[in-house]
Amino acid sequence: MFTYHEYEGLMWSCSDKLPVKHLFSGRLGGVGDWPYSTNPDPDWETVENQKRVRALWQTLFRGAEMPERVCLTHQVHGNLVRIVTEADAAFPPLRVLPPDCDGLAVGEKNLPIAVFTADCIPVLLCNKAGTAAAALHCGWKGTAKDMIGSGVAAMRELGVEPEDICAAIGPGISRCCFETGGEVPEAMAALLGADADGCFEPEEGVPGKFMVDLKEVNRRRLLQLGVKAENIDVSGDCTMCDRENRYWSHRATKGVRGTMASFILL
Repeated sequence: MFTYHEYEGLMWSCSDKLPVKHLFSGRLGGVGDWPYSTNPDPDWETVENQKRVRALWQTLFRGAEMPERVCLTHQVHGNLVRIVTEADAAFPPLRVLPPDCDGLAVGEKNLPIAVFTADCIPVLLCNKAGTAAAALHCGWKGTAKDMIGSGVAAMRELGVEPEDICAAIGPGISRCCFETGGEVPEAMAALLGADADGCFEPEEGVPGKFMVDLKEVNRRRLLQLGVKAENIDVSGDCTMCDRENRYWSHRATKGVRGTMASFILL
């Protein structure tokens, strides 16, 4: 079950499956508000823009009662998960890009980690004892490259076995809106094997197109790796359906957008 919270115009949701502090944000920033946007404004480094972006981060962190530091990713739709420490912490606006990766894991307390999404699926992991956590960016390409497998492997490196992992699959594009060509269901079938049955279907009346449930693909991959079904939560929110009110949708805006951020900390 996901619950919603608001603070000074910002919205986020939390899952009751995760026993540590976390959030899946709603809309953050706008076009050009790096690192919220995939289309940076050349003038984002002006003093005015830096102050505005920093103030937005500070409002979110204040409302969620998180410390003003965070480890971030420069996402490339891969499957690399970095285990980070206090030395990796910063606070936006950043003057340089973080290292390339699509997931972070942490074993230190009070160190938020985050991934950005705007239709792709955010997945947060932790254990009930609160000794390890991970944040994963699972677009279809990263999902096909077994991003979930990389996240579970990072949790194992931090001493947590799959049966002890709690997972929350956050807001993202849902089956209702994720129309693809044949390459996406083929990739999902290659990842899941027989367990891919029901995760996609041909789009009625549109030859060569499919409707794909990327959230369900990631849920089933967690199950394959040994995470218990009762420890997995899945948000029903579709970022494309709710793009007018709560979320940014990369697909709906053709990339001219801000973003959402998903945080977890021990």
